[in-house]
Amino acid sequence: MAFALTRFAAAERDEQAWVAHSYEVMASMRTILADALDAETGQRGYLLTRTPAYLEPFHKAEARLDRDLDRFQALTQDNPDQQKRLQELRRLFKARFRELNRGIVLSANAPHLPPELVESLDAGKTLMDTTRAVIAMGLSEERKLLAERIDARRAVERNEILTAILVAAIALLVLLLAAFLIVRNNVRLALSEALRARQARVLQATLDNIRDGILVFDEESKVTAFNEIFFRLMDFPTSLAAMGTALKAFNDVDEKLARETLEGLPESVQGAQDYARFRRKERELDVYKADVPKEGFLVAAADVTERVRAEQSLRNAQKMESIGQLTGGMAHDFNNLLQIISANLDLLVKNESDASKRAARLQSAVAAVERGARLTGQLLAFARRQALDPRSTSLGRMVHEMTDLLRRTLGERIEVESMVAGGLWNTMVDRSQVENAILNLAINARDAMPDGGKLTIEVANAFLDDTYAAAHSEVTAGQYVMLAISDTGTGMPPEVIAKAFDPFFTTKPEGQGTGLGLSQVFGFVKQSGGHVKIYSEIGEGTTVKIYLPRSRKPQETQESLYEQPVIGGTETILVVEDDDGVRAAVTDLLSELGYTVLRAANAEEALTILKAGAHVDLLFTDVVMPGNIPTRELARRAKDSRPDIRVLFTSGYTQNAIVHNGKLDDDVFLLSKPYRKDDLARKLRSLLDMSAIVQSASPNLIEETPAQIESAVSSPVQNEGPAVKVLVVEDVALIRMTTVDMVESLGHAVLEAGDGPQALAALDANPDVDVMLTDLGLPGMSGVELVKQARVKRPGLRIVIASGYSTESADNAELPKDVTYLPKPYNDSQLKRVLSES
Repeated sequence: MAFALTRFAAAERDEQAWVAHSYEVMASMRTILADALDAETGQRGYLLTRTPAYLEPFHKAEARLDRDLDRFQALTQDNPDQQKRLQELRRLFKARFRELNRGIVLSANAPHLPPELVESLDAGKTLMDTTRAVIAMGLSEERKLLAERIDARRAVERNEILTAILVAAIALLVLLLAAFLIVRNNVRLALSEALRARQARVLQATLDNIRDGILVFDEESKVTAFNEIFFRLMDFPTSLAAMGTALKAFNDVDEKLARETLEGLPESVQGAQDYARFRRKERELDVYKADVPKEGFLVAAADVTERVRAEQSLRNAQKMESIGQLTGGMAHDFNNLLQIISANLDLLVKNESDASKRAARLQSAVAAVERGARLTGQLLAFARRQALDPRSTSLGRMVHEMTDLLRRTLGERIEVESMVAGGLWNTMVDRSQVENAILNLAINARDAMPDGGKLTIEVANAFLDDTYAAAHSEVTAGQYVMLAISDTGTGMPPEVIAKAFDPFFTTKPEGQGTGLGLSQVFGFVKQSGGHVKIYSEIGEGTTVKIYLPRSRKPQETQESLYEQPVIGGTETILVVEDDDGVRAAVTDLLSELGYTVLRAANAEEALTILKAGAHVDLLFTDVVMPGNIPTRELARRAKDSRPDIRVLFTSGYTQNAIVHNGKLDDDVFLLSKPYRKDDLARKLRSLLDMSAIVQSASPNLIEETPAQIESAVSSPVQNEGPAVKVLVVEDVALIRMTTVDMVESLGHAVLEAGDGPQALAALDANPDVDVMLTDLGLPGMSGVELVKQARVKRPGLRIVIASGYSTESADNAELPKDVTYLPKPYNDSQLKRVLSES
């Protein structure tokens, strides 16, 4: 019935709308006729008076006519006859206005009434009569439609009234039926209440048998549901475990506990996904609060003690795995470096008569030491333990200066573009570390674009707001200078981005990367108080954005220490070093540079020398010293007794008395161990040549190669067994060269290869090879795969594995059981033994 009433109401509205529509159509036709009459009236007034003001009705009617005709067209879209009549009216009005305009023109150009004007007026009258007739026909037709529509509306009203009467009768019957249903529902209600009581018992049994504690309060803060586990976990007395217990009763028993766990949970702790962690009687509890719609709230407590312990065990295992990866990578790289040093020193002690060969071997060993120093520098950078020398720096100028260097370094296939925003802020950073970061990222970008591409370096001001900082816990909101390095390379998948900053993680082939470049960038940025973020898309490229804090200090200039000449001097230097070997080595270096050297093993001896009146120009002291007098106190007392004395510190570890949070104290100068003779000479000269005592200067930081290697050497080892032909497979050229020399010095014939395919080709070309001495970490084909394929070609070939990794790795399980392992570093005696045994 409601549907019928609704339909009748809708039909009545429709019919009423059609009635109104007819009135609108008739009004539109009258408006069109009025426009025509207004135009004719305006023309006649002008013809009689020749006054232009009388043309105003004419012009207004002419402007309105098109609009009114368009409205008539829109209103009669449903009536084809009226649409045809509209086209006729448009034609008549076009002709009529043409005659009206013609009459106006003729009247304006003639002093008297010309015959042409009379003809125009007669033609206009004929057109106007036709127009009136057309509009009259249209009005007549619309009046017929109006009458029909009024009749239809009245019929709908009658039907609606009849339907309403019928609905009233039906409603009466419904009321009678409702009364019957109410009686029946009362019976059902009683049955439902019994069912509800039964369900309540089931709910309580369920609550009592789940592992989490549950406590539910209604809108009046009274207990409506609970289980005993909640009271046991939260240590509330069981006397409160009753229906209707008020929240106030919990406060009376233990106000602090109730406030923290029942009332004072943060707003964010809503639902099981958000919780607050509490510790109660050696138990770890996750407590969360959730609203019960229209019923109050519930508080749940879960005992997560075992899960917390398991997570802690997992974190410890992951930590140990990370440490294992780090130490494994370090051991491999350092063993390679030590192998170069060991091999060259072994060969050197054989009393090479050729001075150039001796020099070459020494240079090779020194180069390996330098590589080791760089590796430790990268590790310190990752650990945020390097000593930074921050200066207020303009990154824009630095980027401009580095652009040409990068173009030469990256090659012609890489297009390098730099964009520096105007009004760029300064930032407080160590310039050399920023240069290293840009170079590391640029080289990574080049490797990601093997077929060429574009490298873009962008520098701009940036503001990291509170929203961004909330999403990145290590970020402090504020003003930063953004350095972005973008490439058009292969991009990185999310799983690679997640590990990109891990030490020794690399996607490059073995031997083509250490995996420390991005780790070094990450450590430097974090140590500088900044933020680094990687954005990448497979096939599109990668952008690394570095945010460094803004500095409001003016830019500082810093002359490179390496631009100074390497010269010595005649001043007196007091060396304070507790290690006898290091002290002796430093004394020799300083003596070779022409300095007068005084030596002390600790701070007490140094102060004794100073008190004795010895003239000392510079105090050169290790930072970490035994004894009761700290190094900083030694420097202070030295300056108290000799205000003009310079002090230079040296240290192999940066977390010490003069370096705090990775940055040098303002009043110290540091030469980091290991250092070379040239570094020491330049640093000493820069301090001694100062024209005045520098009490608060910012130090220059030098980190280079180790200073001393002490090695016990033995007499040369001669080969006593039969000579064999050895194929040496090693991708690091320096290690390969020294290994070949060692094998040759033992009297064996040697072939060499830089990777697996070269080694297999050498075996094919030289069937008389007896032994293959190979590294496992080879680029492209791994050492394990090389051994497998070599044994297929030469089943009787003797294999010696020389590697800096453990022999217990999973890959080694795939190797034949009869291979011989030679762990790096090794000397010629060890090499001789394995070659004779293999």
